[in-house]
Amino acid sequence: MDPGLAGLLGGLLGAAVGALGATASAWITGRKAERQAEMQSAALMGQARLQIEADRAAALRESRKAAYVAYSEGWNLVYATLSEAAIKLGGIAPSDPPEEREERRQAARRLWHEARTLHRSLDRLMSAVYVEGPHRMAQAAGAASGALSPYFGAVMDWLHAIDKEAETPQHSSTAGDTGGDAYGEHLRFLYASSDAVVSEGPGMADR
Repeated sequence: MDPGLAGLLGGLLGAAVGALGATASAWITGRKAERQAEMQSAALMGQARLQIEADRAAALRESRKAAYVAYSEGWNLVYATLSEAAIKLGGIAPSDPPEEREERRQAARRLWHEARTLHRSLDRLMSAVYVEGPHRMAQAAGAASGALSPYFGAVMDWLHAIDKEAETPQHSSTAGDTGGDAYGEHLRFLYASSDAVVSEGPGMADR
């Protein structure tokens, strides 16, 4: 082969190899950059997803807390009013002057009916607990509201007995027992509320 031609071919081959190497290097660098971009994008998407879940859990926690507190305050108002009626009845003695007995009896009756009206309003607050969930909280609220019914009955029975001047220590005892049972259910609702609010977290199955 002619030396000049050989030199020319060698130069062309070297240039081609160099160009190919440069192209391969650029392609590899580009792929690395693309992979890094994909990894960064995936990491950012993961962080965004976690933040969204955390924000959702926080919003749910605050919403549920508000519903639980509102229900508890409503329940306490019913219980306190009914207990005040029981206190009025407990202050009536057979030896009291008729006008004093009548005044306390009427006050107790008024408080009983006031508590009954408040109890009906409690249904709306309990509905909010049902909507917010979880299911165990709906059950706890239902139990707390239901436990007030025997207390209402005991206080009314006591009032009727006083109307007939037939009250006995058993009436006071029954009212005290049913009131204590009702308050115990309310405490269980409060403990369940605390657990439900504290245990909320991203990705947690809450129903």
